[in-house]
Amino acid sequence: TVTPLPINRPELYRYYVPMDAVFFLSIYDDWGRRKREFFLSLGLAVEVMREAPPQEKGLSATAVRARMVRGDPWEHLMPPAAVRLMKEWDVPGMLRREKLDYLSKNDNHES
Repeated sequence: TVTPLPINRPELYRYYVPMDAVFFLSIYDDWGRRKREFFLSLGLAVEVMREAPPQEKGLSATAVRARMVRGDPWEHLMPPAAVRLMKEWDVPGMLRREKLDYLSKNDNHES
């Protein structure tokens, strides 16, 4: 099972996963290596499924967010539980509104 958890709040992990679970990681960059070391420092079991350069990663969160902003299909790129939460929290709508706010604040056209 893939379980998202608040990585910056290790004191909450026990509410998301059994603490004797194996944490499977794919590592593509320094963040992935830091995450592995962080999990290991907490005494968690870590299994690296794949370590590859960033250009071999394939899908990125940036690409998924861009699809959301454009209104393109994105649901097929995420686990069903994550899709449900993104829709429940209206993440696509928030991203579109943020982009519109940014564009309106940076519009150099005169009225």
